[in-house]
Amino acid sequence: MKRIFTLAIALMSMFAAMQLASAANVVFNVTVPSPTYQCWIVGNFNGWNNNLNQMTKVDDTHYTITLDDATFATGITQANIKYKYLSGGGDWAYVEKDAAGAEITDRDYNAADVVAKWALVYNPTVLPLPKTVTVNALVPVGTIQCYIVGTFNNWTIPTDSTKMTKVEETLDYIQFTATFFTTDANKLQYKFCAGPAWDYEQTVSTNYVYPAAESSVTEIVTGFKKVYDPSKVGTVTITATVPAGTNRVWIQGSALGWNWANAIEATKNTDGTFTVAVPNVMSMEYRMYNQADWNHPEVGEADPTTELANRVANYPADAATSITVWGWKAQPDAVPQIDADKYTIYSNNHSLVVEGVTSQVEVIDISGRILQNVKMMGKFTSEKLNAGLYILRVDGATRKVSLR
Repeated sequence: MKRIFTLAIALMSMFAAMQLASAANVVFNVTVPSPTYQCWIVGNFNGWNNNLNQMTKVDDTHYTITLDDATFATGITQANIKYKYLSGGGDWAYVEKDAAGAEITDRDYNAADVVAKWALVYNPTVLPLPKTVTVNALVPVGTIQCYIVGTFNNWTIPTDSTKMTKVEETLDYIQFTATFFTTDANKLQYKFCAGPAWDYEQTVSTNYVYPAAESSVTEIVTGFKKVYDPSKVGTVTITATVPAGTNRVWIQGSALGWNWANAIEATKNTDGTFTVAVPNVMSMEYRMYNQADWNHPEVGEADPTTELANRVANYPADAATSITVWGWKAQPDAVPQIDADKYTIYSNNHSLVVEGVTSQVEVIDISGRILQNVKMMGKFTSEKLNAGLYILRVDGATRKVSLR
């Protein structure tokens, strides 16, 4: 009897150790400039949601946060995590910069980071300053169109709504102007583009900062990476030869604002290749993906662990072009992930709720034990559950969810 009891205790201890091992904590520590009133972390682990993970203040220049990697986006681990820090939540106006105020590349994991400078320091004691402002830009001769983008439109791709009006042309410059409303002139920052895509942005990487006390301002733009010419625009059609077993392909790029809301899914051909057409292109950078997220980009033939550098397409030279995708950085899971556009999942009163079920729902605890298995259609509400991590299997697809 004593041996049986001892064996049971050992098995329980081993199971507990396995449980702990399956939920690893990742600790982030960062030193920040003074003053800093808040610090947030954002990255591929949380879908680049900049209003989700606020850090804990240690002292005036140090913040920390511990995250459970079981809550990370699919395919993301400490080894391939990418992230940045912000001095305030919910707005890229507060993102970190290098010491010169220029953009920085996404960080790889480091247990002790240092922020050199904030684009803007969030101060909770300063109230927003809603205001209508006028911004003038003096740009190089030869510029055909000019767009302004910034915090006022959440840095979205340049569109007709942010196209500036040409007011004057001299031998030395062309002047464009735009008048618009901003919800907070205290944090207004912006850049200029010589066309409706990020390919045409200004050559100076630092943002212009609006002087909040002024009603108008004039900026001098010394150059653009490229100049858009609407007479040289057309559709670029790309046919991709992809690895065997690839079921779906998307194109993402500068002409689409690097925004997944604008990404285009390719059409699968009978020979297994995929074709996609991108309209209104003069020049664009792009990359192919085998899922509609940042975790599944194409990789190079020589290094299948590193995502491929951006491809470039120009119209009309690349109006019809063929490429070869050598591999994907992260293959889709053998069990498909739940499509967030197809189902609505949330918690309510200690239960998990799934809307849009068509056949079956299973609730599974983190040890793999099935807690509920229901065949149904419509809205599913689980039994009351304890706080913790669970796995939902809905119509054959799965997803980890956290109940707090």
